[in-house]
Amino acid sequence: MLITTALTVAGCCENPGDDGLEGSGGAPTSAGSGGAGTSGGDGGAGSGVAPTHGGLISIQDISIAGAPQAGHGLSVQVLFTAAKPPSYEESPGQPTGCKGWVYDAQDNPPPPLTDQGVVTISGLADGPIECRFQGSSYVCPIHDGSGQASVTAGETGTAAYSVGGAMFSAADVGRTLRVDGAAMGGNNGAFPIVAVESSEVAVVVNPNATDEAFAASYAVLAGAGPVPGNPSDPIARGDEIVVGIEPGGSMAFEVPDLGPVVAGEAFALDEASLALLGAVPLDGATMTLGCGGQGERCGAAQGTIVRITSTDGDVEGTSPFAMPPPADKQVEIQCIALGGDGSITVPAEAMRLLQEAHRASSITRIRTAFMREGVASATNTAPDPPNTVHALVGHGILGFTSP
Repeated sequence: MLITTALTVAGCCENPGDDGLEGSGGAPTSAGSGGAGTSGGDGGAGSGVAPTHGGLISIQDISIAGAPQAGHGLSVQVLFTAAKPPSYEESPGQPTGCKGWVYDAQDNPPPPLTDQGVVTISGLADGPIECRFQGSSYVCPIHDGSGQASVTAGETGTAAYSVGGAMFSAADVGRTLRVDGAAMGGNNGAFPIVAVESSEVAVVVNPNATDEAFAASYAVLAGAGPVPGNPSDPIARGDEIVVGIEPGGSMAFEVPDLGPVVAGEAFALDEASLALLGAVPLDGATMTLGCGGQGERCGAAQGTIVRITSTDGDVEGTSPFAMPPPADKQVEIQCIALGGDGSITVPAEAMRLLQEAHRASSITRIRTAFMREGVASATNTAPDPPNTVHALVGHGILGFTSP
């Protein structure tokens, strides 16, 4: 029952920015991460009190179908939103099955992300992480500071960032460097770290870099998504993750630590599913995604989740992974299965939400995530509203469709 409750994470919303891979720092990730949304909680049955908010903390090793050059990496999404009921439920009142939400950018927008305090994640091989709400989303800085900086552009789309007084280390490979203060716009931003030459020099992926010296502020971020050539899996087999929340911000949650959560293991999608991740149909027909049955291809996991997000925003001139905000319609579909053979079939009723949205305002991009998860959940106790937080830990593959 605990697993079933923990997997009730359907809802909305990631509130994606221009980069649909944005996770915890502005670099390509999870948008990201394809992490699941929030339902506003599962408690309250028989209590007469409805939940006001739902929470999801998604911790994934994410890769992108059809883009091996993007690598893989840790993606952390911390999503706390106001409760919003689904537009469609395959199994009303049940946490499993498929659910769908349809949003209108003007009259019924997705609920925004909210600040609910500091989130701590422990049990990862690279050490604990603290995530804090900054601006409009959570980020997970490992260390930060300021100093005199210089950028030296490389010949293969990389650049060396030298920052006086920085504390770069080998453990930062696979993380993200966020930099501000450059006069040349291409030198500012968040960039995957692919090598560390010294405590003050990190090599990042930035094909727009220009040689320049400037006074910089910087932060090294964990959980910001795929990194080219990442040498290791940030979530190893058997890892047990514990997630804590120090109440703050809007104070909608006061729950005990979640976990330890045994992470879902790495997997390989079957060929048909890989093809569908990049070509989601808009004809209203059912769609099945899977990792070839239980066993070595699927790896061990408590649950399987499929998450589909659409946008009708302008994608002209953007990267093939960009998910701009919707101009009019947005659809979120989430399907959950416990145990089973590692496959999920999205029913026609859910797929028709995409079909109808496409007819009303042409969909420009669809992001689909297939994830294998370990799970845990915790709910407020009375007299607080029965708001529930879910933690998902495992591995995921993202696909992008441009109709």
